[in-house]
Amino acid sequence: MCIRDRSTTGWIAVGALAALAVVLLVIARGHVRWTARMIANAALCLALAFVLSYIKLFDLPQGGAVTAASLLPIIAFAYSYGLAPGLVVGVAYGLLQMIQDPWIVSPVQAILDYPLAFACIALAAVARKLPDSWGWLAGIALGGVGRFVCHVLSGVVFFAEYAEGTGMSPLVYSVSYNSFVFVDLAICAVAMAFPQVCLLYTSPSPRDRQKSRMPSSA
Repeated sequence: MCIRDRSTTGWIAVGALAALAVVLLVIARGHVRWTARMIANAALCLALAFVLSYIKLFDLPQGGAVTAASLLPIIAFAYSYGLAPGLVVGVAYGLLQMIQDPWIVSPVQAILDYPLAFACIALAAVARKLPDSWGWLAGIALGGVGRFVCHVLSGVVFFAEYAEGTGMSPLVYSVSYNSFVFVDLAICAVAMAFPQVCLLYTSPSPRDRQKSRMPSSA
């Protein structure tokens, strides 16, 4: 955990809430109807992602870690229910990550690296109209690239000092440092190659077939 300036904690909280408010506004404008099943699946995906985030293959020195496919449940929810619901779950997961093990140097950086970066995972929903045979891979890639861009921007603006002495520009350093995101994506893609995992995330109930691709517990 690293919070360089604890006096900014209040601003970080305000910024995070503002980011969440923007997402909720998008939801309201999109007239998304949250059913009980949808809320239950959102809670299940958040809980599973949060638990998997504790299974770390390795940690990076200035924040970030490669985990056991912790992004997959969030990607699955966005892919199943669409962009707007995916944004809400992504922001919620980002806030959980900011509480769990934050590396914060400024309010803007905190928003960029946590709520906004994980909200971008909802870009996986763009691929939901594609055939599942490769739509899932496209969704994983889109969500991961969105998160990667946020982390790179944060690195260039707020972590440029770490590039000093490496012979790299802040941009090149940030791109190389945050490439761990693609390792995370590769793990998610490999996990989807297992029939049991693929079936879990792609088998809807008959009642939900027209609304989503999430499995049902009913």
